[in-house]
Amino acid sequence: MATNRPRKRLVGRRGVTGGARSPRYRVYWHGPLHRKGGLGGASKAYARALRRQGIPVQAGSSRAIKRPTAASPGKRVLVYHYPPHTMSPARAKRLGYDKVVLNTVWETTRIPARWRRAMNRYDAVLVPTRHNRKAMYDSGVQVPVYLAPHGVNTGGFRPSNPPAKLPGSQGRFVFLSVFGFQHRKNPEALLRAYWEEFTDQDNVLLVIKTSGYGNDEDGAWIRNRISRYRASLRIAHRTAPLLLLTRHLDGRELKGLYTAADAFVLPTRGEGVGMPFMEAMASGIPCIATAWGGQMDFLTPSNSFLVPYRLRRPAVSMGKNSAISRSFREIFAEKDQLWAEADLGMLKLQMRRAYANPSLCREKGRLGRRDMLGLGWQAAGRAMSSALDRVVADARGSRKAALTVGAMQKKTAGPKTARVGGHRPGDPERNRRPWLDSRFRRQPR
Repeated sequence: MATNRPRKRLVGRRGVTGGARSPRYRVYWHGPLHRKGGLGGASKAYARALRRQGIPVQAGSSRAIKRPTAASPGKRVLVYHYPPHTMSPARAKRLGYDKVVLNTVWETTRIPARWRRAMNRYDAVLVPTRHNRKAMYDSGVQVPVYLAPHGVNTGGFRPSNPPAKLPGSQGRFVFLSVFGFQHRKNPEALLRAYWEEFTDQDNVLLVIKTSGYGNDEDGAWIRNRISRYRASLRIAHRTAPLLLLTRHLDGRELKGLYTAADAFVLPTRGEGVGMPFMEAMASGIPCIATAWGGQMDFLTPSNSFLVPYRLRRPAVSMGKNSAISRSFREIFAEKDQLWAEADLGMLKLQMRRAYANPSLCREKGRLGRRDMLGLGWQAAGRAMSSALDRVVADARGSRKAALTVGAMQKKTAGPKTARVGGHRPGDPERNRRPWLDSRFRRQPR
């Protein structure tokens, strides 16, 4: 197991240095630290954030749980950042851990059945958004579920980053989308809305950064799937250009991709968090997004262009001939699971609206950047350490305790989730006619 020792100065709680009292517990973090992309980055960032709060953290990427090696006062808390059914909390207790906590995320209205059975064997569950917590409780999770919101690196993702040089983007309004090439991300709606709404006479460009989930899902495979889908739509006019990026981008390139764009767009069917939304907003560009999912903890009508939706069974769209990407049916198509299908017509209108109003995009981007400054990893570390404090203190583990912590975190977790159709102070549309508000308030069937 790889061991990352805490800095010597960070020996107390809440990052207090010098003569602070010894911590009441030590965290043993098991997560995908080696993995590239959002999940691996988040796992590393959470572990670092806890250390900054003065909590000793021993971190490793192995799923194999061994006896805790550090001889130190206080409780031994195992935080497991892998699928819940891949580890036995009972065995971890026998190995010497006092508390076993799951850190996880979910995207649809219900978690998989085997996840529910496994989760109820943990002492508590940590999730990044209220969307996740509702899905857990609605699925029958009985142990406490605490909010530990994701952070975003606002120092790395910032408006001043040099923009990437994108072929064909000179003088054009650039839409950007960043996602893994899977059905949940809804690439079909994104492509269809763009191709049907914009022609070669519009001064616009859609840039998609994506990648597949296996050796056979390479760039050529993705391009072929998109090309066949384009042909199936039988669009009569000449469409606006599309730039598809499928190679790996390093951190500098990715940051420059955001600042080269005018708006970020992703009509996702479901997100546990939506890290690309946070990275886009931290970079100062607004989001065009489905108004359902974990991203609604920080997307508002003030900083984004929200798209209404209907809740639908995932299996319905997975079975259509128009589906072009990996479905992950085995986890997203169980009984009673629902996710959001963005309104295609409204997606087109919001994309057109962003294109026609670059000054509005800049203002929404400014507000989004401001909101993200309150959602850094320092705040995430405070939220997670507060939740772990309660887990260690609550011998029985109660759902009421989790809800109490959730209420406290809601007061300090950055921008409130605005009711769709409402406006916050500083909203550039505050004095305008609420744009299609009645459509947003429509209840999904």
